[in-house]
Amino acid sequence: MTDHPGQQFPPPPGARPGPPHEPGRWGPVPPSVQQTGPMPPTAGPYGPPRLTPARPNLLASLPLPIKLAVGSSIPGLVAFVMGFVSWVTVDSSIEQRLDNWANQNPGDLGVPAFLTTVFTPGYFLLGLGAAAIAALGFVAVKWRRYLPHIAFLVTVCWLGLIAAALALPPVVDLGAGAIVALIFGAMQFALIAVAVVMDGLAERP
Repeated sequence: MTDHPGQQFPPPPGARPGPPHEPGRWGPVPPSVQQTGPMPPTAGPYGPPRLTPARPNLLASLPLPIKLAVGSSIPGLVAFVMGFVSWVTVDSSIEQRLDNWANQNPGDLGVPAFLTTVFTPGYFLLGLGAAAIAALGFVAVKWRRYLPHIAFLVTVCWLGLIAAALALPPVVDLGAGAIVALIFGAMQFALIAVAVVMDGLAERP
């Protein structure tokens, strides 16, 4: 028996024939209806399949004031590390420089109040480091209400560093750690100060 193209074969015994419009049930599938590409997504019992939206980046979803506050932690940590570097440098001619300084200031010598901060710059560097670590917590929404408090801590510590640097007697010089700490402390102060101002001017829902 010779097969002819498009010939329909009878169903096997006991089989239930399908709808007449469904090709290929009992015979070959015509080339015009063969599937050559990927199968399209089929609808499930509860409707078409749902595509899961891409989760937004955490840093990109933060408001700009919070980004600045979190970014202030980087210079704050750098300023903290400078506490392990020399704050002042003393050379071998300190005795001669001390005598010259005493000769240039005859009589009573006044001591400024900020001279006491010269011996305590480490406390201010600790404060900048603590504020830097606390600023990382602003990623969480419930900790953002403490932004003004952290900004106040940074302001006090950075002003303390400036006072400690300016109150140094002329017989000693600032070290590399002091210079770097002052620069990065200023960056930390600027970032968190701008963050506080922008956060205060933002409209609340």
